[in-house]
Amino acid sequence: MKASINSVAKKAGVSTATVSRVLNDIDPFSKNTKDSVLAAVKELNYVPRGSGVKNSKSVSANGNGSGTLELIFCFDMEPERIQMGSDGIEVNKNGKVATDFFFSEDQRYESSFYRSISEGVIEEARKRGYKTITHSIDKTKLGDPALIQTLIEDGADGLLLAGEHPESISKFLQNCPIPVVLVDIIANEGPVEVTTDNIEGIIQAFEHLYSLGHRDIGFARASDIPEYRERYNAFAYKMAEMKLPIHDKWVYKGPNHILDVGKWAEDMLQNPDRPTAFLCTNDFAALGILRGAINAGLKVPEDLSIVGFDDIDSAQLVTPALTSVRVCKEEIGKVSVRELIMSLKRGTNPKEGPQCRMRISPTLIERESTAAIN
Repeated sequence: MKASINSVAKKAGVSTATVSRVLNDIDPFSKNTKDSVLAAVKELNYVPRGSGVKNSKSVSANGNGSGTLELIFCFDMEPERIQMGSDGIEVNKNGKVATDFFFSEDQRYESSFYRSISEGVIEEARKRGYKTITHSIDKTKLGDPALIQTLIEDGADGLLLAGEHPESISKFLQNCPIPVVLVDIIANEGPVEVTTDNIEGIIQAFEHLYSLGHRDIGFARASDIPEYRERYNAFAYKMAEMKLPIHDKWVYKGPNHILDVGKWAEDMLQNPDRPTAFLCTNDFAALGILRGAINAGLKVPEDLSIVGFDDIDSAQLVTPALTSVRVCKEEIGKVSVRELIMSLKRGTNPKEGPQCRMRISPTLIERESTAAIN
């Protein structure tokens, strides 16, 4: 298994940001710090992303390369550890806020969505001559003045903000001194947003179920954030368009955790009055519905069809493999970088002027969790 920047940081006794800056030769460090990082890199045989970029200490904000882009992921949820085994999927809560922990190697199933975005950002930035510094923070600390100071100290030309939707995003955007692009975060204000077409994705999923004969359809809604509200509203629109009633008792509203969704689904699906299919706001919710259905004694897809959203790695590893709406995660990262660099070339800040949102089209991936109604 390849070593990660997290394992290098742990070995060297520093933060991942420090590892990133040492490897990119951006800031001066004490000899001990630099030697510790380089020794850990050598011992773990770590190959840093962006190693193909020519080193340069000159930081330029003109969009012509030789600069630094900062990628910050905001998290606050308690992550669940997903493990795949011969007996199926095993889920346990970790009991801590997901920051750098979220990108550790043993969280690869849970973090595949954000890892793919990160890979797209780093690849595109490297291709255009930029170095990337990546942070993961508790999203409740987004408004901390120390974060702004960190951006200044890092010499960042521009910022890519990703992860879970932060409540303090408006204040942060007003105070951020450098251009920002929002990566799969909908703020409805300020800078450019690059996200997936949530409405089109749900329409594809709904029409797939409808074509299979399903009319009694439930929905796992999960967290109340703009992205998920769009997905639920698209579901509600399609149900109304087809003159189908939405049964509130078939709609999950609660924490975005597999275990929580699973417990709710297990109880609900034991009633004779139950849906024949479920649309889910993401794959974690879909895995919860799958878990609940199995515990309730139902067969998927014979008794219940399930469609997820995002198409994370775990979606195709469970049995049955999940039908899911594939979000072009790496492409979202790449487009976000291009938008940010364009603003640097123009010498403008994306948060100035009318707000712009770019939608990347998703694709429904049909697998074994959906079938025609009996």
